[in-house]
Amino acid sequence: MADKSTIGGAATLKKQLGLVSATSYMIGNIIGTGIFISPSVILEGMGSSLGLSLLVWTMCGALTYCAAMCYADYGTRLKKSGGTYTYIREAYGDFVGFMFLWTDFLIGRPLSTALSCLAAAQYIMRPVFLFCPDMAPITSKVMLGYVTLGAFMMANMYSVKLGARLQTLTTICKVTALLTIIVAGMVHIGQGHTANFSEPFKTNHLTPSGIVLAFYAGLFAFTGWSIVNTAVEEICNPYRNIPLAIFGGLAVPTVGYLLANVAYHAVLTNDEILSGIAVAYVFGERMLGFFKWVVLACVAVSAGGIANVNIFIFSRTYFVGGRDRLFPRFLSMINVHRRTPQPAILVMFILATIYMCLADIKTVLGAYSFFKSGGECLAVAGIFSIRRRHPAKNSTYQVHWLFPVIYVVFFLVLSVTAIAFDPRMYLPTLCVTVSGIPLYVLSKSRLRQMGYLSCVNKWITLLCHRLLLCEHASPDVV
Repeated sequence: MADKSTIGGAATLKKQLGLVSATSYMIGNIIGTGIFISPSVILEGMGSSLGLSLLVWTMCGALTYCAAMCYADYGTRLKKSGGTYTYIREAYGDFVGFMFLWTDFLIGRPLSTALSCLAAAQYIMRPVFLFCPDMAPITSKVMLGYVTLGAFMMANMYSVKLGARLQTLTTICKVTALLTIIVAGMVHIGQGHTANFSEPFKTNHLTPSGIVLAFYAGLFAFTGWSIVNTAVEEICNPYRNIPLAIFGGLAVPTVGYLLANVAYHAVLTNDEILSGIAVAYVFGERMLGFFKWVVLACVAVSAGGIANVNIFIFSRTYFVGGRDRLFPRFLSMINVHRRTPQPAILVMFILATIYMCLADIKTVLGAYSFFKSGGECLAVAGIFSIRRRHPAKNSTYQVHWLFPVIYVVFFLVLSVTAIAFDPRMYLPTLCVTVSGIPLYVLSKSRLRQMGYLSCVNKWITLLCHRLLLCEHASPDVV
């Protein structure tokens, strides 16, 4: 019997991700280091009001659910991987799809991956520099970040299942840290410590710009909910597992975020949370005693898990872009034995390594969060166009039309308000996006088939074939 992972002699991705792996990737991608480090942005934006802060967390979870259900519709309607990029390209054509892919390629996940590896290194080194954390050498953090990045890169190149198992492990660590904080906070409340909950809706200095910033921080905390759709071609029984993975993978972080914030406020005052100190560490010092080291270790593993997720997601996005011939075609090559997109993973590794050398990339990453949410909004807005081109089948999960309308309208109002208050913040993202226009023209012209570009592409393809044992993926989808 022919191997289903090959079509006409060409390699394809293999279906080997079940419900548990898909859900673990989603939970692990959503729950980052933010909930453990500093939820102060939302509290400050909502005028130090606990009640309004929890309302923002709830609304952001509900808005994310609206968009995620649209992606569940996409995942059971289309069989292509690629996530947001694929849906934008299907709805608006190659040009818009390339603009999104180019911006994401250059300033997106490579930045996020670099930051997550550096954050993991910082928490790993914390016990060594216990009483003087600011004295930890920067070069040591960077080198430890390289080791973390290299380990996850090798795991994802070796096997999809190994990367999935590592992600399950990091997800368990994240949930363990959250549960530890939640249980300790609930016990503290049960002992009668409720003074911090008096006047929960009392505010001071509540401004429109602060409210917008609070919602952006909340939406950024839920970033990663679209991961399942980037690997549709590798998910077993997608018509069942994709909706279940999206629902379960979103429910756990939403409930966990709300309960963790309640636990923080039960133990810490508003001033302590707004100070910007690593809240989870201060919470552990106050409540957990020796177990604070367990939370610290879990946060370190959690940060590293974000790098693992990013490598998985965007290697698949680059792979699909290469297969669609919008990006260099060598990115669509797959190892014939491992069935992993090794050239795309290596490109992701190289870009993250370069960005890890930069001193300050958080400001660019902040602008990227706006871009990423905008891309997802654009993809959700195209649902009616995609439905016309790809009619539903009996197994398609169909979302109600009100869900995409709610998400798009809310995001547009939020974006207009944000740009009106601080247009300079989003200028770098716009410049990077516009710089992709000549590259798109080049990708569609005959110039790419001649001269140095063609020579470079042939040499890279030959190296991938000889050294990595890779072949071009089939353009057909199983």
